[in-house]
Amino acid sequence: MAQRLRDLRKAIGDPEREDLARSIGVSKNTLASYERGESEPTASAINAYRAHCKVNVGWLVTGEGEMFAPNGEGALAANKSAAGKSDWLPLPFFEAEAAAGYGRIALEELSTGSVAFERAFLRGLGASPENCFVMKSHGDSMEPTIPDDSLLVVDQSQTEKIEHGCLYVFRVSDVLLVKRARWRMDGKLELSSDNPAYQPEFLDQTHADTLSVLGRVVYFCRVP
Repeated sequence: MAQRLRDLRKAIGDPEREDLARSIGVSKNTLASYERGESEPTASAINAYRAHCKVNVGWLVTGEGEMFAPNGEGALAANKSAAGKSDWLPLPFFEAEAAAGYGRIALEELSTGSVAFERAFLRGLGASPENCFVMKSHGDSMEPTIPDDSLLVVDQSQTEKIEHGCLYVFRVSDVLLVKRARWRMDGKLELSSDNPAYQPEFLDQTHADTLSVLGRVVYFCRVP
């Protein structure tokens, strides 16, 4: 995301970091850390980028699509049929942790609270806001993409079709895993890690009874 943030600043006229930081409500040093890849923007910071720069949030977070929405409204262009509803939606937070490592037994899956996200922000990510929930990752197998102890926003409506190359939370027996899904030519599903120190896992029809998809990871951020 760091490179896209630098590209975005250039695209809007290359303002000084101090000026842009003031516009989005962060310090100059915080903005610099975003652009150097030392930290990830929080959800509120990304919303501020969207509001000030009219950036397409989906492009900013994933690199997919255009930098700016065709009508120049960024993520707010998505689905204005939500008029009349609250702009902010409390997503249930689950204590269960998705292991970004070799696996962690999920013992608790009760919702213990909520984390609020803007509906337009979630739609800009291609998510169905009412079907999203929040959980934490654990481990280092998805680094540098997902740092240990990150918050994950998971869209549980995106489970029927597993898209090649996308991130999902899987349940394999009693273990929750956050992995990148890749389809192989032989029809097997590869659950791969972004950290090359970890070997991929391969699943086929014999694992159908023990494998389920909780949802697609549409957003993640470090916990302050």
